[in-house]
Amino acid sequence: MKEIKQNKTKIKNIWILLLLSGLLIIFSACGMTEDVVNDELDREKSKQNTAHESDGIVVEVLVESDVNSASDLEVEINARKNPESVYWDTIEVPYKDRFVIPKDTFIPLLSTHVRAKADDSASWISCSIWYDGELVASHKSRGSDAKAVCEKKFKLGPG
Repeated sequence: MKEIKQNKTKIKNIWILLLLSGLLIIFSACGMTEDVVNDELDREKSKQNTAHESDGIVVEVLVESDVNSASDLEVEINARKNPESVYWDTIEVPYKDRFVIPKDTFIPLLSTHVRAKADDSASWISCSIWYDGELVASHKSRGSDAKAVCEKKFKLGPG
């Protein structure tokens, strides 16, 4: 009889040990899951904060002339999520503007278009478009009623 009680006690102890081990694993997993969730939330916040710098396409626009003003400026950034545009009747040159396009969509930047008209006293006007520090489009126009027009469109495939 004593032997049966000892076996029952051993079986109870094993079940208690297994139950405590299982609870320990579950509680530690919950803590780890919370850490993983917190890490993911922190990473998402960090992505949003740095989207303006490293996780975006930096588009820079430059308009220059031999005089200090130009007219009829149009800048159109055709982005999938946040398209931007700038229109001014008169600007001081050199005119430089910077836009950051987030890279969180497929083909985030479809095109960039810049147009400006030279002042009546100017002999030339030019425009340039830069993506991440690389010149992608430029145009220089001379003469009376000169207009600079730059455009960069996204194309699939060669060319």
